[in-house]
Amino acid sequence: MPKKHIDAKEARNDIISGMDHAELMRKYNLSIRGLISLFDKMIASGAISVQELEGRMPTPETSLRIRNQFTDQEIFSSPAETIKDLVEKAARAGVDLSEAELTGANLSGLSAAGANFSEAMLYRANLNEADLSGALFTGAELSQARLCGSILSKADLSGANLSEADATGAVFRSARIVQANLDNTVLQNADLREADLTESRLIGADLTGADLQGARLEGVMTEDAPH
Repeated sequence: MPKKHIDAKEARNDIISGMDHAELMRKYNLSIRGLISLFDKMIASGAISVQELEGRMPTPETSLRIRNQFTDQEIFSSPAETIKDLVEKAARAGVDLSEAELTGANLSGLSAAGANFSEAMLYRANLNEADLSGALFTGAELSQARLCGSILSKADLSGANLSEADATGAVFRSARIVQANLDNTVLQNADLREADLTESRLIGADLTGADLQGARLEGVMTEDAPH
């Protein structure tokens, strides 16, 4: 994982406010070992005290949680090295991940074919090179997400918001993308063969090199309606 500067004051505020380990890992793009290292460095520098941590020091065996974005209830928990590993464990176990809170999660290379992410919060999530074939994303929030090279064949993205997402080279073959928002979405060289885009918005979308052979395009909006 690439190193990034983490503001110790901001991290301290997040920890004190009660942000859990999975949330911290998502926000700062850290593995569990990276999070442990962050805590150690903050203690060593005096940015936070052991007393303020109140026994919240993470370990490699710490269980991470995926929560419901609306109710904050736990959907799934398990020890995991990264958020991607946690989501893959949940998907393999057949856990319903609808309404999951995964804002900004680094899920690059995720293997979750057939998983249910309906109405999940995946704003700015990294799903590059992910295998999401047959997955359900109905009503999901995927704006500004990265989907470069992802496989979404036969996935259901009906009603999903993919505005300003980057889906360069993504495979949407035979996907259902009905009444979805793809405004300003980058779909360069995307495979949209036989995809159902009925009544979807594609205002400002970049379809350079996209393959739309056999796609259903009835009612697609490609430009702003006149005022």
